[in-house]
Amino acid sequence: MPEIPRQTIEEIRDRTDLIELVGRFVTLKSKGGSWVGLCPFHQEKSPSFNVVPSKGIFHCFGCGEGGDAFKFLMKHKGLSFVEAVKELAGPAGIELEERKLTHAERAAIAKKGGVRETCKIASEWFHMQLLTSPAAKDAREYLLNRGLESDTWARFRLGFAPDSWTSLLDHLAGKGVDTELAIRAGLVKRNERRGSHYDVFRGRVIIPILDERDRPIAFGGRILAGDGPKYINSPETPLYTKSDTLYNLSFARGSIQRNKRVLLVEGYFDVISLALAGYPETVATCGTALTPGHMKVLRRLTDRAYALFDADEAGQRASDKSLPLFLDAGMEALRISVPDAKDPDEYIRSQGAEHFEELMKRARPLFVEFLERCMRRNGLSAGGRQRSMNEAIPLLQRLQGTSKDLAIVQAAGILGVPEVTLRRAARGNSSTPTASPGGHHGARWVGNVELNHLLWLLLNFADDVAPVLEEVEETALVTERDDVMWVIGQLLEGTKLPEILAQLEDNDVVRVLQASAAKEGLYTQEQALRVARQILIKLRIRDTETQLLSLRRELSACEGDPDGTKYRVLLKRQAGLQRKLINLRRKSKASLT
Repeated sequence: MPEIPRQTIEEIRDRTDLIELVGRFVTLKSKGGSWVGLCPFHQEKSPSFNVVPSKGIFHCFGCGEGGDAFKFLMKHKGLSFVEAVKELAGPAGIELEERKLTHAERAAIAKKGGVRETCKIASEWFHMQLLTSPAAKDAREYLLNRGLESDTWARFRLGFAPDSWTSLLDHLAGKGVDTELAIRAGLVKRNERRGSHYDVFRGRVIIPILDERDRPIAFGGRILAGDGPKYINSPETPLYTKSDTLYNLSFARGSIQRNKRVLLVEGYFDVISLALAGYPETVATCGTALTPGHMKVLRRLTDRAYALFDADEAGQRASDKSLPLFLDAGMEALRISVPDAKDPDEYIRSQGAEHFEELMKRARPLFVEFLERCMRRNGLSAGGRQRSMNEAIPLLQRLQGTSKDLAIVQAAGILGVPEVTLRRAARGNSSTPTASPGGHHGARWVGNVELNHLLWLLLNFADDVAPVLEEVEETALVTERDDVMWVIGQLLEGTKLPEILAQLEDNDVVRVLQASAAKEGLYTQEQALRVARQILIKLRIRDTETQLLSLRRELSACEGDPDGTKYRVLLKRQAGLQRKLINLRRKSKASLT
């Protein structure tokens, strides 16, 4: 099949602002020549994800993921290489030539894109029903009574599902959507007893749930009249996983990063009302409790969350259940208490943004509220304090560093127990994983430490160290991996790192190169030449020792040789190698002084 020309790929890569691209999904802070943030590919509390714009790559020292702009999109959005190239081509101002897809490609795209296209068709139809259908009169009045005008309907793509068994099914069929595809999209169900099919959403206001690229992937429905649950949600589909999806995140992402906080609510209309009142950083779960998946998504954007749980017992249980998730994610979690058991939507509409802002100022840490409930439940006796402490210890053990120290001081004050007692009890799970030598966690050395340090020097100070490479035999650089020699040659020729990575097949070499490119401050430019000489001497010593070992084996095999000619030749070579080794070791010592 025809491929995108390599020159075009390189041009797209060069024109792509990697910081801007990654910054859409990860909050980055400048650090020297790199930008750092929390890795979007694994959950972590301390930033180990590095973007190096000068080299056009990203690398995580925690999980080892890395690559260029294309690799980031492929990994983050689940795209193929060709899809990633196409997505970046437009913003880069490059037009790609279209080609006919193969049968296998068409099948793969149809399987993945069919559900997405079905949701798009349904979303547009729901919205048009709300705007124009006489049957949607009650839905329009319902939304207006909630203070939601037509511009809000458009902004949030609100819709209406007629109280009919097959209206959407018939519309989808008219658009050429197969019934089985409509079922996979979660919009239609099968009546097994009758052998017929019917719409999932009927007689409801529809709230589309969008993915990170603002495309509808699922729906929530609010009933208008009659029996049935107040809200229903789409089942999980190939596009929609409830434990990873947050309503309004595509719109809220930028505000979360700018305001350094997220507001977590339980209802779709809570989100809409708060967003309209000036809190666009609001998101909601989609008919499920908070999960580690939600925390992973949010922690990339902020480390502070304001949670609006109900004031009743169920809300307290939800608060207690979510607290370990916030602690594991390294997020500061505060609870906003809405008075009179009102939900945020009711409160903001009746009291306004000013009063809500006062509630936010009075928000209290979830951990503190948890400790206070423990004390009320267990009492102030010595036994009660011990029981409360026992409940707090597992939470304290989830914390690390300064956060743990502050929490222990806080807990000791509330529980009335000595800090030292809490520290001793909370010491259980305080260890943190350590990175492998040089900080290259997840990346195996491609040959030996010296060779990898030489790669780092070539990546960072190629012009300074290139001349000394002419002073060493090529055999000193040869390992069992020919691709390492090829990489060295490419770096000496000035080939850009992303181009080198794109042609490598060995994942270990790829990871080491990415880690080396992201690692800062291993040596200074003033040290580069001296260190390169030291490394090359060590590599020559190792190569000479290897040759001597091989020669000794040959000598052992020649001991019974009646002629002795070969034996004398080998002895002479051995003496020469031994003199060479002595001189190299002297040079090595001299280079260190």
